[in-house]
Amino acid sequence: MRRPVTVLGLLTVWLGACGSSEVDPCEEMCAAAADLYGGCLDDWGATWTDAGYADADDFVDGCKTWAWEMRLLEETHAIEGWTDEICVERADLFMEGECSAFTGVDWNAMPWDPSEEDK
Repeated sequence: MRRPVTVLGLLTVWLGACGSSEVDPCEEMCAAAADLYGGCLDDWGATWTDAGYADADDFVDGCKTWAWEMRLLEETHAIEGWTDEICVERADLFMEGECSAFTGVDWNAMPWDPSEEDK
């Protein structure tokens, strides 16, 4: 089901840009993801609590933590820019409004092979 981007979602992205010369693409992605996922939860008759979050803000906090962790791992593995790139791609995908765009994301994917670390 196609979900339109809401005014709240766009306002969140716009307000994030105010007062800053550089917008964090992961903040934009997290806002778009929360907007889409919240609508999908409604469609599915579920709540944020059912999904493991207190509310949409709790989800956004978790999403921002994911981005922070990925950036730390980028530094460890000398891979620069992957997190920002994936955030831009996912924000565009989430703004299309398909629930499958959200459920199809592998939040554990990394641009390096974790099994190589065990060797």
